[in-house]
Order: sequence, then structure tokens, then C-alpha cells
Amino acid sequence: MSLMARSAVPAPFSIAPSWNWSGNDGSWSTFEIAVGTPPQSFHILPATGSSEVWVPIPQACEGVMINVPNCGLLRGVEEGRGFETNASSSWDLLGIYELEAEQNLWGPTGNPGQYGLDKVTLEAYPSGQSVHLAEQTVAGYATANAWVGNLGLGISVGSFADVHKGTVPSLLDAMKSQNLTSSLSFGYAAGASYSSPRDYGSLILGGYDKARFEPSNLNFSITGTDSKALPLNIVSVIAENTLNGTLSLLPDASSITTVIDSTISQMWLPADVCELFAEAFGLTYDETTGLYLVKSAAHRELVQNNPKVTFTVSSVNGSSATTNIELPYAAFDLQAGMPMFNASTNYFPLRRAANESQQVLGRAFLQEAYIFVDWERDYFTIGQSIHQNDTTNIVPVLSPAYDSGNDADSSGLSTGAIVGLAIGACAVIAAFIGVAALMVIRSRRRRRDAERLKTDLPTELHSEHIKPPEIMSAQVYEMNSGETSRHELSENAKPLIELQASTPESELDGDGERYGRYGWDKKPNTYYELP
Repeated sequence: MSLMARSAVPAPFSIAPSWNWSGNDGSWSTFEIAVGTPPQSFHILPATGSSEVWVPIPQACEGVMINVPNCGLLRGVEEGRGFETNASSSWDLLGIYELEAEQNLWGPTGNPGQYGLDKVTLEAYPSGQSVHLAEQTVAGYATANAWVGNLGLGISVGSFADVHKGTVPSLLDAMKSQNLTSSLSFGYAAGASYSSPRDYGSLILGGYDKARFEPSNLNFSITGTDSKALPLNIVSVIAENTLNGTLSLLPDASSITTVIDSTISQMWLPADVCELFAEAFGLTYDETTGLYLVKSAAHRELVQNNPKVTFTVSSVNGSSATTNIELPYAAFDLQAGMPMFNASTNYFPLRRAANESQQVLGRAFLQEAYIFVDWERDYFTIGQSIHQNDTTNIVPVLSPAYDSGNDADSSGLSTGAIVGLAIGACAVIAAFIGVAALMVIRSRRRRRDAERLKTDLPTELHSEHIKPPEIMSAQVYEMNSGETSRHELSENAKPLIELQASTPESELDGDGERYGRYGWDKKPNTYYELP
């Protein structure tokens, strides 16, 4: 690695939070991005299972949402009711395709997106500096399966058949190629609305925030070629202080293979595991929505008892090493709203997985599990979240390319020349040892004062930042290019849907009315409990 190349290594990029909480299936800490020219602003959620930017379009506020005046705000749109492609001079339409991610959960059809290339603007926190990424893959959608927009953190290359643009790199690739980050990596804390004070999310590109989690020193291998996944084994699930006391929520002490995916909110687990959760927490399965609801009496008792669920997880590579992630009941105490219900309804973030491909730990799990992903070294790590917003300790992670010795940004000095210069420098340094000794006390005092005022983003790369962090010790694997080919939907395919087909018209027992064809008649912020 050359001296010049090291000095040019960019600092990690911390994406600015929106300082808002959004969602129709929970209260999630969002981040702010802008799309288009002039920029249209959105509050979005990080999506580990996607490599694209998704934003709602005006059709997302039609159907049962058409008479909801703040529909756009509810879906993370700062102005208007969705992304106006015709208002962006930099929009380049590619066509209508099915949304790239979550087809294993939502099905391969029925969730179309209006795909195009456009400028995406990110704001760094806390500096406020903006970066502009041209020709990013942007999908405008109307489906209710994705409520607020997503910022894809994957590295799959978008491939669009029969269009002039061909393949499109991911946002992380674009950041690295423009020297805005030092690696294809990120650290993400989902935040927790239930903590006191509220813990807002944190998203670091090219590094992670060491102050936001307890290191586990356990690395998990990344699997897949075209579409990389973040798998792990759930070895045990122990619930304490439930309605039935302390018990295991895994049948026959069996393990479960799942993937982590922040694109979705809930945990998708086998039906028999879901039933054990239902018995322990007094949950009622709703056939229409597929959600597990919490009745009023059970909810009051659970809030009072404050159960704790401990997930013990391990890598899928056969290692016996494990780590624990503990979730309080507050992490499961979520509310579902429009368009599923016309009043905020208590539910438990659990869904039935039909097969292993649907077994997912979503954003609810990540409220208590900080995740760091290094796509170039093919591994990730998780650790128990630390809920605080007061301090940061952001650690850069460098691409393996910086250690290859083949960096194009070379100073031209050979290793021998550098060593020779270092030896000569030692003689000069010796002459100043006496002076340096006199300066030690003063220097230490200055460092202590500077420590109180220093910013968390490093301005220089010292040894702690040059090497990979100690929590990342997994093997390095060669990456696949990640290209996938996508075919545009035909003109006879389903149009961008309105929120209508799956909306139930029946009512729950008690006061929990679902949305019918005539919209809603209760205040959306009214929390509602089943009897």
C-alpha cells in the first residue's frame, strides 16, 4: 500500500437520520434521502436484502388511502403524495419490473415497480455535507407490502434486459468507486422507540459505530452468488416471565436456519415455532392479515411482566461458537395500522414461514442486534445493541484492495526505499529524544483537552483504523459479480396496483374495525386493544 493511497482513504459516511419514526407495522427510525432533480425528499429504511432505492409514487396513496390527507407523510414522503418522476429532469425510465427483493415472501408477481435511473442525494451526519450519486437504480412502487421507502445496502448488480443502460452498479459500489467510502461495508443500528430516551437509528457506510453494540467476536459467513444473503442458525430461543413462565420456544431443541433482512419488519419462523410463541404470549392468529394479534388482557399482563426473549445464534459454517441477543417485550409490542386496520392494533411481529426460504429475522430483531456487514470479505457480525445517542466511536473498515500493493494511486517508492527512509529517519529522531521527553507532559495534557472536543470521525488513518477490526476475523472469499437479468413486464401485465385487493371488509370482534371499501372512520393515532 502506498503512502499516497493511504492518505486518500475516505472516512466512513454516516447517513443523516430523519429524527422521525414511521411505519404502519411498528415505529421505525428512518433516514433521509433525496431523489431526482430538483431533489424530492423521503424518509426511508435501510434494506439489507435489496440493492435498489425504493420510493412510493402517488398511486400508493390511492385506493383505501385516497381520502387520507397525510398519506404521503405516513409513507415517508416529505412533500406531496409520492415520487413525481415527471418532475425530475434527471429521471431516465427503464420500464416496469417486479420489485427485486422479497419475492420469496411476497410472491414473484403482484408487486411491480416503475424502474428508472435517477440522482440520489445523501447527507452526511453530523457534517451536513451532501453527496450526489447519478444514475442510481430507483423503483417507484404502490404496493402496501413496502410502506415507506427503502435504501438498498446490497451489492447485486442490476441487469435490465432490452434497455440501453444494461447493468447498473449498486449504491454501495457507486459510493466506493467515487472514493466516498473505503469499502463495501456498513454498520446498522435499527434504533428503538421504546428506549428512554428514544434511540434513533445509525447507518454507517464504510465502517461501523463501536459505541452502539457489545462486540460478540463471532463472524457469520455470507452465502449466495448473484443475491447474497446474511444467514445464521437459531440454536435456542428462551422466553422468561411469559404468561406460562420460562420456557423454550424451539420444538425438540432443534435449530433453525434463517437470514437477517431489514427490508421487512417481522420475524418469519416455522409454524410450530410460531405456535409456541402464541401460547407463551397469548397471541391470536388473524387469518386475513397473517398477523399475530395481542388481546387487551394479555397485553396488560405482558407489559406488567416484561418478558425477555433470548436468541442464541451461531454461524451456518458448522462452528460451535454462539452469541446471545436479548429482546425485551417492548421490542415485540408493536402496532399495525392503515391499510390493514383502521385503528392502531396491538400485534406481535411474527409471521408463519411456509418453508426455509421464508425464514427471516427482520427489523424487529435488529432493534436489539447491531449488524455490521463486509461484502468484500464475505462475512457479517451482530452484537447486542447499546441504546444511546450521546456518543459515537466510528471505526473505518478498509477494502482488501488497500492492502494488495497494487493500488493505482502509487507514490512510486519501493518497499526497500521506504524502509531505508525509515532507518535514516530514526537517526534524526534520536537527536530530538531529549526535546520530546520535555514535551510529553504538555502533550498529554493537550490530548486530554482535545479528547473532550474531538469529533468522532477520524481525520487520519492510524493503525487502529488501517487493519480490519478485531471482531472481523473470518476468511476472505472471492466475490461473484452478482449480476442478475431482469425482464420488463409486458403491457398486459398488472398495472401499478392500488391498495385494494387484499384489504378485508370484515370486522374483528370488539372495536377493531378493518378498512373496508369506504375508507376509515377512526383517528389513525388511536391505539386500540382487543378485548
